[in-house]
Amino acid sequence: MIVLKKEVYKTTYLSPRNSFELTDVYAEKRYDPLTGHRVRVYEIEWYTKPVDFYTLGEKSQRRCPFCDGKLELYGARFDTKFCKEGYLKKGEVILIPNILPYAENAAVSILTKEHVVPMGKMSKDTICDSINLIFDYAKRVSKFHKKKYRFAHLHWNYMPTSGGSIIHPHMQVYVTDEPLNYHRRVLEKAEAFKKKHKREFFKAYLDYEEKLGERIIEVTENCALLSPFASRGMLGEFLIIMKNAFSYIDITENDIESIASLIHNLMLFFESRLIPGFNLAFYASPIDKKIMRAHIRIYPRVYRDTETFATDVETPTLLYGESFSLISPEKNAKNIKDFLKNKIKTNT
Repeated sequence: MIVLKKEVYKTTYLSPRNSFELTDVYAEKRYDPLTGHRVRVYEIEWYTKPVDFYTLGEKSQRRCPFCDGKLELYGARFDTKFCKEGYLKKGEVILIPNILPYAENAAVSILTKEHVVPMGKMSKDTICDSINLIFDYAKRVSKFHKKKYRFAHLHWNYMPTSGGSIIHPHMQVYVTDEPLNYHRRVLEKAEAFKKKHKREFFKAYLDYEEKLGERIIEVTENCALLSPFASRGMLGEFLIIMKNAFSYIDITENDIESIASLIHNLMLFFESRLIPGFNLAFYASPIDKKIMRAHIRIYPRVYRDTETFATDVETPTLLYGESFSLISPEKNAKNIKDFLKNKIKTNT
């Protein structure tokens, strides 16, 4: 039912690392068990370097629309018929309309008053409040327009390495009737899998990975965190699968607390590895359907070269759709589990 397909291949050259002796170098082609997307995995020792976002943040703060005093002047506001105050608030988090028309219902949540919050310094409660507020907004939009929008596309570009142009921490959401392109592909493949095997893919995949135990990182009552078999990011990829929720309206407070805790732990691990940013996206079934369980994908994002600010996305990935990872999912999972064990020891 679940097939984890990989192929080992080699390249041969006179290696400068081996006194220019003829050397065989091995790598893998892995295939996503749902979509068939191919990923190339090389085991290469590659180290990140620290990035000083405080200095960069000082320069950008002058024009940041999310900072105190400027938000009131430059931040968009909701129609007072939708929201009397013009914004939604939970704890420190404020949610306002997105000024760019990515979708008919596009909003942005501003997580903190602080302009720069480096990796590992974001509180779990803040992450929790932002996710809560975003899903609350999605439900309110449906009620306001008297229609059930089928999708809430929550996503997070954290720090400039992710492509985020504003350093001030913020998440985004589009509330739509249509899935976004990759989301559509996943839904189509998940529906085909369910028809063929009479099982929902992500439950079947999680069960299979739990039996193998190689890539499972942490399992809670509501969610599971793993390093997927065909991880697409240059430094891998992480997957949070919700055990009971299928669409965004199924997500409970307990689910969100578990999600926030797992994301927070990942951010602490990224901090320990000098990984300054990530991309995060939420995928789910359309409301009132159970095609696939809701899940979140997280890509660590780095500069390949901190002197030239070379990104970790090149032509093969962007224009050919070929993904490359410099670390195996199994090693990623082990590194994080070791980190979390040491973290628990340190706190006790």
